[in-house]
Amino acid sequence: MKKIILSIGAFLAVMAMTGCDNHSRGLDYKVSCTLDNKVRHDSATLLVLEDAYGQLRVCGASRNSDGTFTFTGQTDQPKVALIRWDNDTVEPFYFVLESGETNITIQPGSWNITGSPLNSEYLHYINQRNGIMDSRVATWQEYLNMASDSSLKRDDELRMVRQDSLLNDSLQRITVDRINRGDAVGRIIRERYGKQLDQEHMRLLK
Repeated sequence: MKKIILSIGAFLAVMAMTGCDNHSRGLDYKVSCTLDNKVRHDSATLLVLEDAYGQLRVCGASRNSDGTFTFTGQTDQPKVALIRWDNDTVEPFYFVLESGETNITIQPGSWNITGSPLNSEYLHYINQRNGIMDSRVATWQEYLNMASDSSLKRDDELRMVRQDSLLNDSLQRITVDRINRGDAVGRIIRERYGKQLDQEHMRLLK
């Protein structure tokens, strides 16, 4: 898969040459994004991946000091999209642009999205992923605690190693399964988490 995030030069070239045509055939969309005070940005740009060209297209910009941004336009099908903030060092927010109204709320360390079926599937994957990661952290913390108070036994260590291996395998499997569906959600997951797959699971990608 081609990289979703373009170099600055390529990004500027695409921005200069293209834009979202609100009069083209398609269905109306409205994206509303609200930021918590602790993740406040003054401006945001909506970009959409055009599959036919493998390039990002600028579909709108919004500036608002109170941390709320709104983008409107039309799309003929669900597409990979991202919101880029005024600070390029901050990771952009990925989501699926669909017709209808999509509401995004971003807080420190978490986010929520409503009004879009594919984004609900994306959020479901993220919640699954976070649950597995939390369990792995808890297993590691248990190991550290037992090691620090000298209560760690060989059987305990083997149990925790097996547990972590099973959790990692579950994470790899749900990632491969969701990528292989081949839709916009799968493309986002491939872009964000595909490189974290091991070689065995990488070979299972379509």
